[in-house]
Order: sequence, then C-alpha cells, then structure tokens
Amino acid sequence: MARKKKEKTVKTSGPVKTQENHKVKPYDLGIISRNAKTVIVNAMIETTGQVRFGDGTEVNLTITEKDLIPTSDGKFVEKVVFAGSKRRGVDRRTIHALRNQVLSQNGINSFENCYIGVDTLCLECPTCWLLGATVMGRKDKNFNIKSRVLYGSSYSIEPSELAVQPHSRNMVDEKRHTTTGEAGIHTEEFIKAGVHFPTITILERVVDWEIGVFAHALLENVNQNKYTAASRSQGGVKFTEVDAIGQCIIIDESPIGMFPLPTPKIGADKTNLYEALEVYKDSLDLEKIKEKFEVQCFKVDYGKTDGVEDKTALLIQVNSSILYKIKCTENEGKLEVFQCVRKEKKDEAEDITKSEEGKPILEHEYKLIQTRYYGERALGYIREKQYEWKSFLETFNSQRWTDTNNEILKRIGPSKAEKASEKGLEKPATKEEPVSGEESD
Repeated sequence: MARKKKEKTVKTSGPVKTQENHKVKPYDLGIISRNAKTVIVNAMIETTGQVRFGDGTEVNLTITEKDLIPTSDGKFVEKVVFAGSKRRGVDRRTIHALRNQVLSQNGINSFENCYIGVDTLCLECPTCWLLGATVMGRKDKNFNIKSRVLYGSSYSIEPSELAVQPHSRNMVDEKRHTTTGEAGIHTEEFIKAGVHFPTITILERVVDWEIGVFAHALLENVNQNKYTAASRSQGGVKFTEVDAIGQCIIIDESPIGMFPLPTPKIGADKTNLYEALEVYKDSLDLEKIKEKFEVQCFKVDYGKTDGVEDKTALLIQVNSSILYKIKCTENEGKLEVFQCVRKEKKDEAEDITKSEEGKPILEHEYKLIQTRYYGERALGYIREKQYEWKSFLETFNSQRWTDTNNEILKRIGPSKAEKASEKGLEKPATKEEPVSGEESD
C-alpha cells in the first residue's frame, strides 16, 4: 500500500511578496535570457526577373559577382554569388525603417540617428544588440557588439553561363531624341529569371521577438524585391515551390542549440535543380533519416502504438538504450526530435518503485530539443514571429529599455583593467606587460 504523498512545505519570513514586486523590468533579450534559442532558416530563393545582387565595375561593364567552384572530376564550374553581406545590409535597412516608423508613431525618436554609416550605429537600440555594431575608434563606447544573426553566402544552382546575361544601354538625349554614341553605351551583367540560390541564416541566442526582427526583413525583402541591387525590368525573387513541401523553406529551432537533424545543405558544385531539391525532400523523409542514422551505426526502429508499428516515429538507439525519438506530424508541417532521458520511476509518495528483484524500475522521459518546420508551416512560423517584433515596437517603453541596456552592460561589464583605468588607477601588471620602469626578460 502506497504511503500518503509527501507534502512540501516552504518556509517564509516577513510579508509575502506579490507578483508585482517580482516583476522584472528589463526586456527578455537573447543575450541575457534563459529562454534563448537557436534558429536556422534555410530557404531556396528563386529569381523572377532580371536582377543583380550587388555589383562591381570594369571600365564600362557592370559585372555580377561570380566564383569558380572545383568539382569532383577535377574540373571547375563558375557560379553566381548571392553574398551574405549583401543580404545583411538590405535586411538591416528594412529593420531600421520599421523600427523608426512604429516608434515615431508613439512619439519615440531615440534611435532615428542609428543607421548604417561610418560611426552612426548607436550600440544601444534593439537592432544593434541583435545585428551587432563596432565602435570604430569612438570614445563614447568601449565595446563592440557581435551579431547574433549570421548570414551565409550562396552560390547559384545554375552555372553562370546559363544564369548570367549581358545587356547594353545607350544614353538617349531626351529633347533631341539622339544617342550619345559609344560614350553613352554601358553594358551590365544581370541574372536571369529562374535562377536558384539556396540560402542559410543562423540566429544564435534569440527570443521570439528577435526572431521576428529577421523574419520581418526576410518576408518583406522577398515580397518587395528589395534584395535586387538594380534590374532592367525590376525583377525580383520568391521562395521556390516544391512538390510535397510547398514553399521551399525549412526552419530548425532548438532551445539548447543542439540539432540531431542537421540542416540540409546543397553542395556548391551541384548544377541540377532536381537533385538539389531532393536534398530538401530527404531531410523530411523518415525513411531517408532512418537510413542516415543507420549508416552512423545506430540501431533505428519505428515506434509502436498499441503494439502496432508507428510509421510516424523513429527511435534512435545505441546499446539497447533510446537516445532520440523523432516524431513526424505531416498535417502540421513539422518534425520533432526528443532526447530520451532514463530516470527512476516513482510512486505517488515520491518513493522509487522497484521490481520483484529489488532493482529500481526505469522509465523514459522525452525532452524536446529540436523542431523542424517546413513548407507552408515554416512560412507561418516566420509570419508569427514578424508579428512578435511589430508588437514589441508598438508597446516599446523607453525606461524599460534603459533598464535592459543597464542589465546587459552589467553582465558583459568592462574588464578589471578598464575599470582601473576609469578610476585613474594603474593597470594591473601581467607577464606580457611589465610594470612601468622595468625591462621585460
């Protein structure tokens, strides 16, 4: 007969504090939050018209950035580059625009002078703490901020000989309707419609509204064709559509930055779109995932529900112990990965239950460590987060943000040497830096 469940008592001293007294003033920010997560956004971007992603100029020719990629047969293939730095700059401008517009509607103009330029980023606003900033020799700040949004450069699937087309322009005199001849001719390379770029962006230590900062930029820059540096026909980009997936977007989210299912990546030497899209499909196929874990010498079985094999769940095992459980929910557009933790089973009285042989009985507890969203559900995920960012701005409180800044600075605080310098004290001696007046060995 089980004993009565033990009751836990909590000792208190003084008056009981209300929830209001426990209210934390600083905003929840990934860099200081216990709820921070890591997110990987993987999307296939497809051009819909004549575009250019950044450019360079050689005499009277505007060129598109390209690279030579070595192939497995010892040869090379030339690909078009969609540089991560180009995406980052366009994204930040879009983010600044919404930040300034929404805040100004509430009479807050604190960050209007924070923009991309030389020594113009404030190192204080929400976007600086997420996207990073450097002091560049400024005296009012003594720290740099590392970006927590990491942009990877992307190579086109199609080789440049198929993806790029030159086009010549001739300057026309508006009144005389004549051309200026060779002096007015300029040639530029543009990227054709139907060229595909697999892009990957990693968001480190972020909370929901910070995910929304990037989500807003991605959605609106694709929607408004802002990723194109210039175009003859104002062509744009879109998310490629794939059979059985829909929009070609795959988003991996982990509360601890651990991904048993690695994000799908397209080899730079791949020139076949069908083969590239198969990489995305395979990353969502439980049978393909099963094969990959088996190649890594894990024992993999399908789970069971009421004694019947469950084709929507995989159990990843080693030495008869379950490490992970992977659950596919097709109608919700996601895969979930759970870490299996074996723990001692307890009864209602919190006593460890034992077998007839007197050994503790173990049970499985599953902890979610990765969620993979794909297709339309992935698109819905980033739209939800975009709303979080807009709501954050609409309810922005300047004093609360000041408290947040102070909390961040308190945690990242200056080094002891910097503190000593601020107080006018001598810098502590180190082996590398001898005390003034002495020679080093």
